[in-house]
Amino acid sequence: MRPLLVSLLSAVDARATYTELTQWLPVWRSVQKTTVGRDPFSDSVVAAHKADRLAWAFFSGYQGAIQAAFPNLAEAGEVVAFCANETGRKVTEITTKVDHRSGIPHLHGQKSWALSGVENLALLVLARRSDGPQKGAGSLVMVKLPSSSFGVSWGVARSQAVVPELSHSEVRFDSVRLDTAQLVPGDGYSEFAKPFRVLEDVFVSGCTLAYLLAEAQSGKWATNWCQRCIAAIAMLQVCTRLDPKDIHTHILVSGSLSFASNVIQESEGHWQTEQGVAHHRWLRDRQILLQGKEARRMRAVGSWERLQKEADSIALRQGI
Repeated sequence: MRPLLVSLLSAVDARATYTELTQWLPVWRSVQKTTVGRDPFSDSVVAAHKADRLAWAFFSGYQGAIQAAFPNLAEAGEVVAFCANETGRKVTEITTKVDHRSGIPHLHGQKSWALSGVENLALLVLARRSDGPQKGAGSLVMVKLPSSSFGVSWGVARSQAVVPELSHSEVRFDSVRLDTAQLVPGDGYSEFAKPFRVLEDVFVSGCTLAYLLAEAQSGKWATNWCQRCIAAIAMLQVCTRLDPKDIHTHILVSGSLSFASNVIQESEGHWQTEQGVAHHRWLRDRQILLQGKEARRMRAVGSWERLQKEADSIALRQGI
């Protein structure tokens, strides 16, 4: 943890302005290259500390969460889009599927919302197995493929009111031929998609705080806020070192995210007049942090309920 603290507390260089993702990528990749061997959370936060806007902090957190959830698949410096959502369907009810013809797997379907507009983009796609159960364990699989694969096509990039610098589009898969090695072993939902969402919340919050810390340091915000910001980042780093599938981790994550959210809200009282442009952009983009709020609440409620059931079961067996 000390290297991360040293990096965050070092003198902040004048940050450049990055208006497009193509301008930000070399900065992000430079951090990825120079911090190789450190954990994905530290790498993401260090990069976000160099960002001049929330879009790049969000991007850094998103990529870091993918690296943490898929440690053997996402390489440092590789931009990956996690493709799970389908409009009007729960993740566990998706229709994108992998079927086999003469033993060769093919991918069919579409995803409604995926990061786009990046050269050499890799896709991690959640799909239904045609050779597995219809639902439940073993019914979904993760697939990794290049976005340039034959049969992959993109819809028109959608305009966004928040973080418009990050382009998102619908992506379609029309009988995309796969190698068996592109099918990730393990249950696509319980082992990958579900833990990724937990990690994404933690990484994005940590990177948001790192970006705000840079604004605080350049704007000479109150030391007390900066200390709370550093503490929140440290709490979130601890969360990334625990099993994201464990209910005890979920409870710690919930508390840490709550504290981080409070610190983020407290930042509103510290912006300086000379930071007007950055503050206006922050006010425009901060709504993205509310995405998944209800899912986070339900995850915490469900974890506490499961914990209580386990306690009741133990008490029953012991005759208490």
